[in-house]
Amino acid sequence: MNELLADIKTKLHSGDYKNEEHIRLSLVARVLQNLGWDIWNPKEVNTEFIVVPNEDKTRVDVALFLTPFAPAVFIEIKGVGQIQGRLQDIERQLRDYNRNNTAMFTIITDGREWRFYFSQTGGEFSKKCFEIFNFAEDNLNDIEESLATFLKKSEVQNGNAKSKAESYLQKNQKQQTAEDCLPEARRRISEPPYPSLPDAIVFLVGEKGFLITQDDAVKFIKEADKRKPSVPISYQTTQTQTPNKTNRFALIVSLAKAGKTESEITAAVKNEYGPLSSNMAYTIGKEWRRVNKFGRHFTAAKAAANTKRL
Repeated sequence: MNELLADIKTKLHSGDYKNEEHIRLSLVARVLQNLGWDIWNPKEVNTEFIVVPNEDKTRVDVALFLTPFAPAVFIEIKGVGQIQGRLQDIERQLRDYNRNNTAMFTIITDGREWRFYFSQTGGEFSKKCFEIFNFAEDNLNDIEESLATFLKKSEVQNGNAKSKAESYLQKNQKQQTAEDCLPEARRRISEPPYPSLPDAIVFLVGEKGFLITQDDAVKFIKEADKRKPSVPISYQTTQTQTPNKTNRFALIVSLAKAGKTESEITAAVKNEYGPLSSNMAYTIGKEWRRVNKFGRHFTAAKAAANTKRL
């Protein structure tokens, strides 16, 4: 499989796939055959499948069947680069495909980008996406694993693909909910009762109907910090030409709650508001000590002081 994927990647880079039919015949069909589907049997791999014969002539590019009259997978194929800028329209098209004859999975691909949707779950179609990979950007071993997990005939047949898709989708939904809640969580940590950032995330995500642990919240915050500037965007976008004390104080508390050190907070405040007055430097130290009173920073400092006295 890896050799096949490497060949496909080379052809994509070389621009050998000139149109949608090239993608369907020379790329998607090769992948399906390698994954155990009988591409020569139209009862199993049905191209130009008419979804509702008695109502309209809407056609799915490729429909995969395990049993007659019950599609397992719909595949919508576009020319290379034809997903970008058109995703919402394509998702709406696929939502309509699944209204009366719902496949378990629906896939959008232009050969380079592959998007997997769990069609049989509720909610907006765009929120049903549980897996995305890109031949131009992702490791071929990861791509091979995704295809084998969700599109291999035996995995679709025995139900493993469905159960794993449900797990992936729930994880993605939690991740998205945590991301949506992050700005509000950052705001709450600067107000009484001054919860920690992980506690605020756990509470807000719980209000949205998802249960996450503190460890989950900490992991998400670390990942979010890698994707975004260390200074919360909410403070960057709300600052004025003449920053007031309240904004600076809120920033200090939020960074302290996020686990930043006193020197890191000082650097962030300088970067955001310029040189510090002696009063502001005192405030940073005071608030950092207050926030970390029962935390590891304070405990370590106290233990060091006790050792020194002994």
